[in-house]
Amino acid sequence: MPSVLKSRQGRPSVAEMRADLQALRKPTAKVMEDIFNKYYNACMATEPPRKDIVVQEPEVNWKALIMSLPTPQNSTVLGCGIRKIHLAETECIYHGVYRFHVEHLDGSRAVFDFRDAYDDSYHTYKDKSFKHDVELALRAAVLPQLVQYKEMLSKDSQMELVSHISGVALPWEKAVVQHFPITLHSLIDAFLNEHQLQLEQVKLEFCGDHGYKIKDRDLADKWRIFHRSQAHYRIISTDEAMEQDHL
Repeated sequence: MPSVLKSRQGRPSVAEMRADLQALRKPTAKVMEDIFNKYYNACMATEPPRKDIVVQEPEVNWKALIMSLPTPQNSTVLGCGIRKIHLAETECIYHGVYRFHVEHLDGSRAVFDFRDAYDDSYHTYKDKSFKHDVELALRAAVLPQLVQYKEMLSKDSQMELVSHISGVALPWEKAVVQHFPITLHSLIDAFLNEHQLQLEQVKLEFCGDHGYKIKDRDLADKWRIFHRSQAHYRIISTDEAMEQDHL
């Protein structure tokens, strides 16, 4: 009777076959969390922080990860193919928000949140929203109101805007709208208390402009109405804004 071991000579072992299959799968969520933290910390280690860093993780199947994103986001992010992966600051209303970016073969770029690739029964990214992401979405929802206030002051004065702190005249691009004297965080707390919600219970969905937006359209409309009736503002400079705890 021929030996089983002899008949398998020259063929891959079970462990090797499993390793080959694993290379075709997207990495685990824990692996992606560790990679994100590794490169995010590298950006934060310099002064000022780096805005962009190339991710060098050849063992990661980035295509499999991207194709696990929700449709049609997956095909948009994949685009014409992957040249490089970056961790970079994302253009949105908050400073310091970092996401993975795909550099396509044609030089264009697309941003994605790796957590969107793990929306299944084994992960809880969508069951409990992250505090920072919810605040980002709530701020984005009322951003037009802040722009409207700034435009109103600019139209009324027919000149440069003026800082309420220093009294210095400011050009449009140097003027920042700050929630004052009631902070945005206080408004958010009051709104959530009124609707008996925890911040982590506000469901989000992907937004190409700001990263996230409120999934419940009715809740988003109620938040805009509440904010319009309760919010008060002042104008400060971009330098003064950097010294403030809240905007």
